[in-house]
Amino acid sequence: MNIYLITEDGQTFCIKAKTMAGAIKVCEDSYIEDVLESNKQARIDTLKDTEIKYYHLEILQSCQMVGELKN
Repeated sequence: MNIYLITEDGQTFCIKAKTMAGAIKVCEDSYIEDVLESNKQARIDTLKDTEIKYYHLEILQSCQMVGELKN
């Protein structure tokens, strides 16, 4: 496992994942969950594609590997 430093909308936090793609997927899923929660009438399939694109263009600022998790 690795630790990745994520920056979204000026906020920075760490995610534990095997790969960088995995870390970003965790963040995408969390973002989509929040969007769906606030918009319960939306269709999941159409909303998800649009919101993932928006997430990558407007919210995700950076993802970098900090290092390997040893324990």
